[in-house]
Amino acid sequence: MIHLLISWLLRPLLQRLAGHAPNPPQHVLVIQMAKIGDLICSTAVFRELKRRYPDAQVHVMANPINAPLLRANPHVDAVIEADARHFGGGIGKALLARRMREGGYDTVICLNAGAAYATAALWAGIPRRLAVLSNYGGTSHRLAARLWTDVEPHRPTRLIQETYRALLARLDVDGSSAKEVHAAPGAAERVDAVLAAATGPLVGIAVSSGNRLKALGVEKIVAVARRLIERCPTATLVLIGGPEDVREAREIVAALPHGRVLDSCGRLGLADLPALLVRMAVFLGVDSGLTYMADALEVPIVSVAGPVDMVETRPVGEHVAILQREDLPCAPCSHTFRAPYTCRMGTRECIVGIDVPRIVAAVMRFLPADSRNGDTPRAS
Repeated sequence: MIHLLISWLLRPLLQRLAGHAPNPPQHVLVIQMAKIGDLICSTAVFRELKRRYPDAQVHVMANPINAPLLRANPHVDAVIEADARHFGGGIGKALLARRMREGGYDTVICLNAGAAYATAALWAGIPRRLAVLSNYGGTSHRLAARLWTDVEPHRPTRLIQETYRALLARLDVDGSSAKEVHAAPGAAERVDAVLAAATGPLVGIAVSSGNRLKALGVEKIVAVARRLIERCPTATLVLIGGPEDVREAREIVAALPHGRVLDSCGRLGLADLPALLVRMAVFLGVDSGLTYMADALEVPIVSVAGPVDMVETRPVGEHVAILQREDLPCAPCSHTFRAPYTCRMGTRECIVGIDVPRIVAAVMRFLPADSRNGDTPRAS
């Protein structure tokens, strides 16, 4: 707090020392340190900056887990991997400021909440500093807001992508807020190897979530998979996740008929997954990075949204079914800038209460009629 207060008091002097930013921007740093889904929702920022200022260098500071996706993105010139846990205290902020200063940036666009970013950008002498202003926060949050040269407050009544778009308007940037995702070179060949034994339409199933509050769990995934195998005898189910999902994926495979399920968990890199997801007839997931990746690729989606506020963030494709309890007084409890990791009620009823028949019916509507048993109409 002391570093923030001192920065606030010295802001006029530090701003004068920073000088004036060039117009148009020449060297831009976008800070997006959040998880995979948030990164994908930010991709329009990189694209529209490059479209408006094609000669500008656009660098992105991100969590290392997201680096492969950013390196595959043609609108990102460089990726700066960083760990937000190292930004605490005066030393952490000073090191962050040094990294910014060494980059020679004339513009910073911060998409995360956090006083460290505002303080470091000012200390680094960056003349133009823009940020999204969280709709949650206390005294330090309000003080940090004064350190930016311009902010766009996020309103909980609009999609976060529209908040990003409004922020970019301060740089005379306008355009689409559509998400995008790109596969790494050679991804298609690696996916072909994983899917070599697949037959019929492919049903992708996310094994887990980075936030365990949202996860379906092994038991429910197995129950859904059994019903899908009965209802769609020609389909192949594809379990999708990362190395951290291998154990749960093996439990799921062991509980299901041999040959009906392919496990891709841990066999593909993060930037290979777009090439896998685009092959799916339908994808079943929760509010996680994989769901937003599928949405960016216009893959039909069934999203068990659980605790998440769908006003602020949701799949927006034409072929999307969002399953959510609307009768719970405690939901939604998860928002863009305030996301709990445990259920304060201790029940996870927003996930548990979405029953297996409802999930299966939603998935079946997206499958080809000739692959289904029964008379469930296909979704349009």
